[in-house]
Amino acid sequence: MDNLANSIFSGMELHRAIFDGFDVSGADFTKSNLRNASFNYSILSGAVLHGAALMNATLVGAQMKKVDLSGVVAIGADFTEADLSLSDLRNADVCGAIFIRANLCGVNFEVKRIEGAFFSGAIYNEFTVWPKGFDPVMFGASEV
Repeated sequence: MDNLANSIFSGMELHRAIFDGFDVSGADFTKSNLRNASFNYSILSGAVLHGAALMNATLVGAQMKKVDLSGVVAIGADFTEADLSLSDLRNADVCGAIFIRANLCGVNFEVKRIEGAFFSGAIYNEFTVWPKGFDPVMFGASEV
């Protein structure tokens, strides 16, 4: 596995960058353009993506524990089977984002446009924070 742990990518233009299988744990991607970037099966645990552009990015099977995703624009991003446990998605725009079979345990999911996201088979727990009035079970998620 290629190792870019703790690297600084803050504010960088990384449109269509490929990080598949990389260890970028603890890396700083604050306000970077990661549109159409690919992080499939990567390790991003502890990374900071605050305010990053993640439109149509793919993060399938990514390990994303304790990631700061606050304020990201994740329109159409694919988090299928990603482990997002204990991550912070406050104020993220997740319209069209895919969280199928994702681990959302302990996630702060106070996001924008959540009704446009996909949660089939996703799991969450009592510590997951949802927007007021949102029922994750109606969108296919299950509490563990």
